Amino acid sequence: MKFKHITIFMLVVGLALGFSACGPKEAPTVLTFVEPNGLHTLSMDDLKEMPVTEGQAGIKSSTGQITIPEKFEGVALKDLIAAYNIPFDASMGVNLTAQDGYSMTFSYDQVMNGAFTAYDPANGNELKNPDPLTAILAYARDDQPLDTEKDGTIRLVVVSPKNNQVVDGHWSVKWINKVEIKPVGQVWKLDLQGTILSSVDRSSFQSCASPSCHCTEWQDENSQTWEGVPLWLLVGQVDDENTHDTGSYNATLADAGYTVDVIGSDGFTVTLDSVSIKRNGNIIVAYLVNKAELPEQYYPLRLVGSGVVKKQMVGQIVSIVVHVPGVSAATAEPGASPVAPEAGAGGLVITGKVNQPLDLSDADLHAMEAATISAIDSKGNTRNFTGIKLNTLLDLAGIQEGVTRVVFTASDGYSIEIDLANLRACPNNLLAFMDTAGAYQVVLPDEASSTWVKNIVQIEVK
Repeated sequence: MKFKHITIFMLVVGLALGFSACGPKEAPTVLTFVEPNGLHTLSMDDLKEMPVTEGQAGIKSSTGQITIPEKFEGVALKDLIAAYNIPFDASMGVNLTAQDGYSMTFSYDQVMNGAFTAYDPANGNELKNPDPLTAILAYARDDQPLDTEKDGTIRLVVVSPKNNQVVDGHWSVKWINKVEIKPVGQVWKLDLQGTILSSVDRSSFQSCASPSCHCTEWQDENSQTWEGVPLWLLVGQVDDENTHDTGSYNATLADAGYTVDVIGSDGFTVTLDSVSIKRNGNIIVAYLVNKAELPEQYYPLRLVGSGVVKKQMVGQIVSIVVHVPGVSAATAEPGASPVAPEAGAGGLVITGKVNQPLDLSDADLHAMEAATISAIDSKGNTRNFTGIKLNTLLDLAGIQEGVTRVVFTASDGYSIEIDLANLRACPNNLLAFMDTAGAYQVVLPDEASSTWVKNIVQIEVK
């Protein structure tokens, strides 16, 4: 009986100290980590044994609202990968999944180099030279465990050393319970052109098309389910200068009437009118079919839905062009020279924030030193183009201080706007001579071929 009492006493003490009859009580799993060589279940203690990264994190929402930076600490995604000696390169990504099924994929460059767009928390403007950024699995805020109701046990935040920048809100994922290393497929970008220029990368599109955001589905006659976002939402990013704030889609402009071109990688274009697109959830830019990436003939994006007929369902979409009326007039600087000669008549006007406005004739342009470059056109063919380097023309006009954009305008009034820094960074950007005498085309090897304006008659610096 004495030994029986001792045994019972030891069992009670063991239970009180966290042991069971079968051994130590295991700490609860807070994260499942899946990598090419296996699956790991991690407790909070496991995470806290890894290198700690702390910093300030805040967000800019899709409506432009700023959440000011706060202090977070946790494990950097790159340190989690390093802890298991996982081969990780540009073909791989990190997929984060939340308890409600929401998921987001981070690219190699984002994980390893902090390649995120950063904004000034004071005004929401994009920062040209942000401080280093790091994506972390945060488990503490202001030195306290996360609020499990608000954030979950773990959430993803993008931190920086100081509280002077924030990132887009879709990169902040709450209630994370699974991290997976997997191939991410081809990197792609959708170019948007209208009153302004913009672009949507793969991760941003995925976020926009998530179930908790703007995901829209359509089932075709073969019972295949296509997922994406309505076309009108993408149009709303560039139809005026309000890109993300409340009311970014300009319904008044749509009622006035304009056309939208949806362009495939081979140049095939479908043109729709603004009235039919207006807040129409049945015209969808899809990126998934039956929960999988699109097959090669449509990848990465395809126009689908009951609001378009089959011949309009262009695949391999690379750009969307919104032909808003009066764009060139609206973007002109006060006192700018008028758009001059028509295509074929020859000549080019360079105006705006320049020291010496230029009105160059076709003879003037042909008298300059010509250059020949190779570039891939809209059909995927490598071609030779001959003309005058754009940097040569800009240097000739003389760029004034504070200039950030360049507008190229064609003889029919169509125009696009390009970031000056990007334009200057590529020495092979060209004003190319076209086959028609006195006609010119902008050739930008580092930009989508859909931005290569033909029959250009004016360059405006602003």
